[in-house]
Amino acid sequence: MAEGLGMNCVKYLLFFFNFLFWVAGLFLVGVGIWIRVDDNALKILHNLDNLDETVVYAGCYAFIGVGAVALVVGFFGCCGAVMENKCLLGTFFACLFVLLIAEVGVAIYAVVKKPDAEKFLKEGLDKIAEKKYQDLDPELQRLVDFFQKEFKCCGMNSTTDWAPDYPDTCNCTAGDTCDATSGRWKKPCDEEVINNLNKNIVYIGGGALGVALIMVLGIILSCMLFRHGRREGHGQRPGGYFGSTYKEFV
Repeated sequence: MAEGLGMNCVKYLLFFFNFLFWVAGLFLVGVGIWIRVDDNALKILHNLDNLDETVVYAGCYAFIGVGAVALVVGFFGCCGAVMENKCLLGTFFACLFVLLIAEVGVAIYAVVKKPDAEKFLKEGLDKIAEKKYQDLDPELQRLVDFFQKEFKCCGMNSTTDWAPDYPDTCNCTAGDTCDATSGRWKKPCDEEVINNLNKNIVYIGGGALGVALIMVLGIILSCMLFRHGRREGHGQRPGGYFGSTYKEFV
Protein backbone atom coordinates (compact mmCIF):
# COMPACT_ATOMS: atom_id res chain seq x y z
CA MET A 1 0.00 0.00 0.00
CA ALA A 2 2.84 2.35 0.87
CA GLU A 3 4.45 1.64 -2.48
CA GLY A 4 1.17 2.36 -4.28
CA LEU A 5 0.78 5.64 -2.41
CA GLY A 6 4.36 6.57 -3.30
CA MET A 7 3.77 5.83 -6.98
CA ASN A 8 0.63 7.95 -6.92
CA CYS A 9 2.69 10.82 -5.56
CA VAL A 10 5.25 10.26 -8.33
CA LYS A 11 2.47 10.21 -10.92
CA TYR A 12 0.93 13.47 -9.73
CA LEU A 13 4.32 15.18 -9.43
CA LEU A 14 5.14 14.14 -12.98
CA PHE A 15 1.78 15.40 -14.19
CA PHE A 16 2.30 18.76 -12.44
CA PHE A 17 5.81 19.04 -13.86
CA ASN A 18 4.56 18.41 -17.38
CA PHE A 19 1.69 20.83 -16.95
CA LEU A 20 4.23 23.57 -16.14
CA PHE A 21 6.33 22.42 -19.09
CA TRP A 22 3.26 22.65 -21.32
CA VAL A 23 2.45 26.17 -20.05
CA ALA A 24 6.05 27.25 -20.75
CA GLY A 25 5.73 25.92 -24.30
CA LEU A 26 2.47 27.80 -24.76
CA PHE A 27 4.18 30.98 -23.53
CA LEU A 28 7.04 30.60 -26.02
CA VAL A 29 4.63 30.01 -28.89
CA GLY A 30 2.67 33.10 -27.84
CA VAL A 31 5.80 35.28 -27.66
CA GLY A 32 6.98 34.06 -31.07
CA ILE A 33 3.61 34.76 -32.68
CA TRP A 34 3.37 38.17 -30.98
CA ILE A 35 6.78 39.28 -32.26
CA ARG A 36 5.95 37.94 -35.74
CA VAL A 37 2.65 39.80 -36.11
CA ASP A 38 3.35 42.95 -34.06
CA ASP A 39 4.81 45.66 -36.31
CA ASN A 40 6.15 47.71 -33.38
CA ALA A 41 8.11 44.76 -31.95
CA LEU A 42 9.57 44.01 -35.40
CA LYS A 43 10.67 47.63 -35.83
CA ILE A 44 12.41 47.67 -32.45
CA LEU A 45 14.26 44.41 -33.10
CA HIS A 46 15.21 45.46 -36.60
CA ASN A 47 16.67 48.79 -35.45
CA LEU A 48 18.20 47.55 -32.20
CA ASP A 49 19.94 44.46 -33.52
CA ASN A 50 20.78 45.77 -36.98
CA LEU A 51 19.29 42.59 -38.44
CA ASP A 52 17.37 42.10 -41.66
CA GLU A 53 13.82 40.85 -41.53
CA THR A 54 14.83 37.32 -42.50
CA VAL A 55 16.91 36.89 -39.33
CA VAL A 56 14.21 38.46 -37.15
CA TYR A 57 11.58 36.16 -38.62
CA ALA A 58 13.90 33.18 -38.13
CA GLY A 59 14.12 34.09 -34.44
CA CYS A 60 10.32 34.25 -34.22
CA TYR A 61 9.98 30.84 -35.83
CA ALA A 62 12.65 29.48 -33.46
CA PHE A 63 10.55 30.61 -30.48
CA ILE A 64 7.46 29.02 -32.01
CA GLY A 65 9.36 25.81 -32.82
CA VAL A 66 10.84 25.44 -29.34
CA GLY A 67 7.45 26.17 -27.79
CA ALA A 68 5.78 23.60 -30.03
CA VAL A 69 8.34 20.97 -29.00
CA ALA A 70 7.68 21.82 -25.34
CA LEU A 71 3.93 21.44 -25.95
CA VAL A 72 4.40 18.02 -27.54
CA VAL A 73 6.80 16.83 -24.83
CA GLY A 74 4.46 18.10 -22.11
CA PHE A 75 1.57 16.28 -23.78
CA PHE A 76 3.53 13.01 -23.83
CA GLY A 77 4.48 13.45 -20.19
CA CYS A 78 0.97 14.32 -18.99
CA CYS A 79 -0.69 11.47 -20.85
CA GLY A 80 2.06 9.04 -19.86
CA ALA A 81 1.75 9.99 -16.20
CA VAL A 82 -2.05 9.78 -16.07
CA MET A 83 -2.33 6.57 -18.09
CA GLU A 84 0.98 5.10 -16.82
CA ASN A 85 1.65 4.22 -20.43
CA LYS A 86 5.22 2.94 -20.85
CA CYS A 87 5.43 3.94 -24.51
CA LEU A 88 4.48 7.57 -23.75
CA LEU A 89 6.74 7.63 -20.69
CA GLY A 90 9.65 6.31 -22.72
CA THR A 91 9.03 8.89 -25.45
CA PHE A 92 8.84 11.63 -22.83
CA PHE A 93 12.09 10.44 -21.21
CA ALA A 94 13.92 10.42 -24.57
CA CYS A 95 12.66 13.89 -25.55
CA LEU A 96 13.51 15.38 -22.16
CA PHE A 97 16.98 13.84 -22.20
CA VAL A 98 17.66 15.32 -25.66
CA LEU A 99 16.42 18.73 -24.50
CA LEU A 100 18.68 18.54 -21.44
CA ILE A 101 21.72 17.78 -23.60
CA ALA A 102 20.75 20.63 -25.92
CA GLU A 103 20.44 23.05 -22.98
CA VAL A 104 23.90 22.10 -21.70
CA GLY A 105 25.29 22.61 -25.20
CA VAL A 106 23.64 26.02 -25.54
CA ALA A 107 24.97 27.05 -22.10
CA ILE A 108 28.53 26.11 -23.08
CA TYR A 109 28.16 27.91 -26.41
CA ALA A 110 26.81 31.03 -24.63
CA VAL A 111 29.81 31.13 -22.28
CA VAL A 112 32.23 30.81 -25.19
CA LYS A 113 30.43 33.43 -27.29
CA LYS A 114 29.78 35.91 -24.46
CA PRO A 115 32.35 38.50 -25.71
CA ASP A 116 30.85 38.35 -29.22
CA ALA A 117 27.36 38.81 -27.78
CA GLU A 118 28.47 41.89 -25.84
CA LYS A 119 30.00 43.34 -28.99
CA PHE A 120 26.86 42.58 -30.97
CA LEU A 121 24.64 44.23 -28.34
CA LYS A 122 26.87 47.32 -28.16
CA GLU A 123 26.84 47.73 -31.94
CA GLY A 124 23.05 47.39 -31.96
CA LEU A 125 22.63 50.08 -29.29
CA ASP A 126 25.16 52.37 -30.94
CA LYS A 127 23.30 52.12 -34.23
CA ILE A 128 20.33 53.87 -32.64
CA ALA A 129 22.50 56.96 -32.08
CA GLU A 130 23.07 57.38 -35.81
CA LYS A 131 19.90 59.51 -35.83
CA LYS A 132 18.85 62.38 -33.63
CA TYR A 133 16.44 61.51 -30.86
CA GLN A 134 13.68 63.57 -32.47
CA ASP A 135 14.10 61.65 -35.76
CA LEU A 136 13.70 58.20 -34.20
CA ASP A 137 10.51 56.20 -34.58
CA PRO A 138 8.14 56.57 -31.59
CA GLU A 139 8.80 52.93 -30.65
CA LEU A 140 12.56 53.52 -30.52
CA GLN A 141 12.06 56.73 -28.60
CA ARG A 142 10.17 54.79 -25.93
CA LEU A 143 12.94 52.19 -25.90
CA VAL A 144 15.62 54.89 -25.49
CA ASP A 145 13.61 56.56 -22.72
CA PHE A 146 13.28 53.22 -20.95
CA PHE A 147 17.04 52.59 -21.08
CA GLN A 148 17.91 56.10 -19.93
CA LYS A 149 15.43 56.08 -17.08
CA GLU A 150 16.11 52.50 -15.97
CA PHE A 151 19.92 52.57 -16.17
CA LYS A 152 20.43 56.28 -15.38
CA CYS A 153 22.31 57.03 -18.57
CA CYS A 154 22.17 59.47 -21.48
CA GLY A 155 22.81 58.66 -25.12
CA MET A 156 23.76 55.32 -26.57
CA ASN A 157 27.52 55.43 -27.18
CA SER A 158 28.11 58.98 -25.94
CA THR A 159 26.41 61.34 -23.54
CA THR A 160 26.32 63.94 -26.33
CA ASP A 161 24.40 61.75 -28.82
CA TRP A 162 21.22 63.82 -28.51
CA ALA A 163 22.84 67.25 -28.35
CA PRO A 164 21.64 69.92 -28.36
CA ASP A 165 18.00 68.80 -27.82
CA TYR A 166 18.24 66.27 -25.00
CA PRO A 167 15.13 64.27 -24.01
CA ASP A 168 13.81 64.67 -20.50
CA THR A 169 15.01 61.19 -19.50
CA CYS A 170 18.60 62.46 -19.75
CA ASN A 171 18.00 64.96 -16.97
CA CYS A 172 18.90 64.25 -13.35
CA THR A 173 19.13 66.16 -10.09
CA ALA A 174 21.31 64.08 -7.77
CA GLY A 175 23.32 60.87 -7.49
CA ASP A 176 26.83 59.57 -8.10
CA THR A 177 26.20 59.19 -11.82
CA CYS A 178 24.61 62.62 -12.22
CA ASP A 179 26.66 65.51 -13.59
CA ALA A 180 25.77 68.46 -11.39
CA THR A 181 27.10 70.92 -13.95
CA SER A 182 25.03 69.80 -16.93
CA GLY A 183 22.17 68.23 -14.98
CA ARG A 184 22.42 65.03 -17.08
CA TRP A 185 23.61 61.48 -16.51
CA LYS A 186 27.37 61.00 -16.83
CA LYS A 187 27.49 57.68 -18.70
CA PRO A 188 26.15 56.43 -22.05
CA CYS A 189 23.63 53.61 -22.09
CA ASP A 190 25.58 50.96 -24.01
CA GLU A 191 28.08 50.63 -21.16
CA GLU A 192 25.37 50.58 -18.51
CA VAL A 193 23.23 48.00 -20.30
CA ILE A 194 26.19 45.65 -20.78
CA ASN A 195 27.39 46.18 -17.19
CA ASN A 196 23.90 45.43 -15.89
CA LEU A 197 23.75 42.30 -18.03
CA ASN A 198 27.06 41.11 -16.59
CA LYS A 199 25.84 41.79 -13.05
CA ASN A 200 22.73 39.73 -13.65
CA ILE A 201 24.47 36.91 -15.50
CA VAL A 202 24.55 34.99 -12.22
CA TYR A 203 20.75 35.11 -12.01
CA ILE A 204 20.46 34.09 -15.65
CA GLY A 205 22.80 31.17 -15.03
CA GLY A 206 20.91 30.27 -11.88
CA GLY A 207 17.65 30.23 -13.82
CA ALA A 208 19.16 27.98 -16.48
CA LEU A 209 20.50 25.68 -13.76
CA GLY A 210 17.07 25.59 -12.14
CA VAL A 211 15.47 24.60 -15.44
CA ALA A 212 18.09 21.87 -15.89
CA LEU A 213 17.42 20.51 -12.38
CA ILE A 214 13.68 20.48 -13.04
CA MET A 215 14.31 18.55 -16.26
CA VAL A 216 16.49 16.07 -14.36
CA LEU A 217 13.67 15.69 -11.83
CA GLY A 218 11.26 14.98 -14.68
CA ILE A 219 13.63 12.35 -16.07
CA ILE A 220 13.93 10.66 -12.66
CA LEU A 221 10.17 10.66 -12.07
CA SER A 222 9.45 9.24 -15.52
CA CYS A 223 12.04 6.48 -14.93
CA MET A 224 10.46 5.58 -11.58
CA LEU A 225 6.99 5.41 -13.07
CA PHE A 226 8.24 3.45 -16.08
CA ARG A 227 10.04 0.86 -13.90
CA HIS A 228 7.01 0.55 -11.64
CA GLY A 229 4.79 -0.18 -14.64
CA ARG A 230 7.29 -2.74 -15.93
CA ARG A 231 7.37 -4.57 -12.57
CA GLU A 232 3.59 -4.67 -12.53
CA GLY A 233 3.64 -6.05 -16.05
CA HIS A 234 6.05 -8.83 -15.00
CA GLY A 235 3.75 -9.70 -12.13
CA GLN A 236 0.83 -10.55 -14.42
CA ARG A 237 -0.02 -14.16 -15.09
CA PRO A 238 1.00 -15.63 -18.44
CA GLY A 239 -1.49 -15.01 -21.17
CA GLY A 240 -2.59 -11.66 -19.80
CA TYR A 241 -6.20 -10.87 -19.14
CA PHE A 242 -7.73 -13.19 -21.72
CA GLY A 243 -5.50 -16.12 -20.72
CA SER A 244 -6.35 -15.81 -17.03
CA THR A 245 -10.04 -15.44 -17.81
CA TYR A 246 -9.94 -18.55 -19.96
CA LYS A 247 -8.29 -20.57 -17.13
CA GLU A 248 -10.86 -19.36 -14.62
CA PHE A 249 -13.64 -20.26 -17.01
CA VAL A 250 -12.23 -23.76 -17.56
